[in-house]
Order: sequence, then C-alpha cells, then structure tokens
Amino acid sequence: MDEQEGEAALAALALQERTVRDLAWACFTPPLLHLQQADLGTAAFPLTGARSAWLQALDRDPGPLRDWLQQRPATRLGVYFERLWQFLLHSDRDTELIASNLPVRAGGRTLGEFDCLYWCHQRQRAVHLELAVKFYLGLATATPSAGYSNGCDWIGPNTVDRLDRKLQRLLQHQTQLSQQPAAQPVLAALHAEKPLREARVAGCLFSPSAAALPPPRGYNMALPLGRWLPLGEWRAECVGDWQIIPRLHWLAPLRASRHGQAGATLAATLEAHFREGGKPQLVAALDTHGNERSRCFVAADIWPDSRK
Repeated sequence: MDEQEGEAALAALALQERTVRDLAWACFTPPLLHLQQADLGTAAFPLTGARSAWLQALDRDPGPLRDWLQQRPATRLGVYFERLWQFLLHSDRDTELIASNLPVRAGGRTLGEFDCLYWCHQRQRAVHLELAVKFYLGLATATPSAGYSNGCDWIGPNTVDRLDRKLQRLLQHQTQLSQQPAAQPVLAALHAEKPLREARVAGCLFSPSAAALPPPRGYNMALPLGRWLPLGEWRAECVGDWQIIPRLHWLAPLRASRHGQAGATLAATLEAHFREGGKPQLVAALDTHGNERSRCFVAADIWPDSRK
C-alpha cells in the first residue's frame, strides 16, 4: 500500500472521536519530510487490517486513549503529538514502549531526552525515535534554488521557529543523543544498547497564495502544499462557514464542529486579533454538517514585519 492509498484507507475508516482521529493522523498519515542522513530511518507503521480494526475499536471505546492522555495532559501540540505516538508504541503488537521523554544528564545539566525508546519485535532491536510536528508558512519573497525553496524560507506562525533550524537541531542533536557517552549507562539500564535511530516529522507547509513557492528538498511530494493568505485576500473569498482551529486541534480535520461562523464575522474577529499583534491563525472551511472541507492560514496584511 503506497502513501496515497494509505490516506484513502484512513479516510475510509470515518473515525468519529477526535483523539482517535488525531492518533490515526499522527501515526499513519505520510511524513512531511524524507530525512537524508546515514543510519537514520523514518518511522513507518503501515495501516494494516489489524491496525485499522484497532483504530475502529478505539473509536467505539476511546477510554484507553483518553486515560493515557490524561495521565500527562499536554498543553503544547508537540507534546500531544508525542503522547499519541507513545500510545501506539505501547499498544501495538509489534512494539513495546521502553521509555518516553527520558532525560540524559551529565555534569549537572540535561543534554537532551529520548522522545521514545521502543523494542521492535520484527527487527529484534531497540529503537530510538525522535518526533516533531510542524506547520510552516512560506515567504513570498523567497528565491528558489535549483527548483527547491530553502529551509529558511519556511517559518512558524511565531516567526522564530524555522524549518532549517528545526532540521539542524533534529539531525545534529536530537537523533544523535544515543551516541553521547552520558547516554550509555541510561541505555544499558534499560537493555537498549546501540539502538537503531529513527525520526518522524509530520505537519504541513503552507505556500503563499500570491506566489508559487516550490517545496524544500526532502519534502514528501505525496502531500499537497497548503496555502496562507493575508487577511484582505482571505476576506474576499471567505464564503460560507469558517472556524479558527485551536492549536491542539491542528492534526486531524475537524468533524461535526458546532463552532462555525460566517466568514465575514470571523474576518472581523481576525482583524481585531491582528490589530493587537496576534499571530497567523489556522482556519477551516466547514460544510453544512460542520465537517472540515479545507484549511488555510490567515495572517495580518503585512506579515511577517521582520525576519528573526
């Protein structure tokens, strides 16, 4: 099953419970990026029949997933994403979760932490998995090079986070933690010496609507690029009902939402938000049943006003 077929199979499950839809999106949709580094794999769990049945059973009784999330409630999207992956590794028949968010310290300071250490029954090896979920907006002023945009051309809504910086930290620091001398006794105590290394970067890139910005190198071409618009441009086309998507709900598409409002009403809300210096907002167009039809970012008419 290729990535596009996997997405179709996932959509066909028609999951109702938001946390279960988020779990399915986090773990079974195609990764955002294909990472290029020797001895670093991309965590890939095919959506098999058994896993589809597991998701459907959770959808009927989401209690185990809710309990898991409630043990360590997440207030940040990245932590929520990690918790969903940790639940999969804890529950799947092919894996055992050894440890999660495990710090490595030396000389009184923390060198880093393992997002996930798990045992893979198929490979009979321990695996160190690092996770990231990112939503970046492309800059219309960017100049493509050799048909690709640059990592510095994609920035987060807060303008501080940037794709090139994130990849540098992920590849040069986070995924290298198991190589640190201070990590060896930590791994040995868990019988997880010399683990395989994996990473998974999920999310979406939003291209400026006023310019065709190509994706960066390594982008998964099985995924469509999203788009972002200045408020004035979005206001001109925001027919129907829309909703601002809360940050912790950025993963799976909205379903049966009761918080939609007319585009003109939401535009007034966004205008006030941006007048106070607010960040770009992710918004969804809703159908008559409150299901998400599409999503985009809306930013202030002059954004970003500076590069950091």
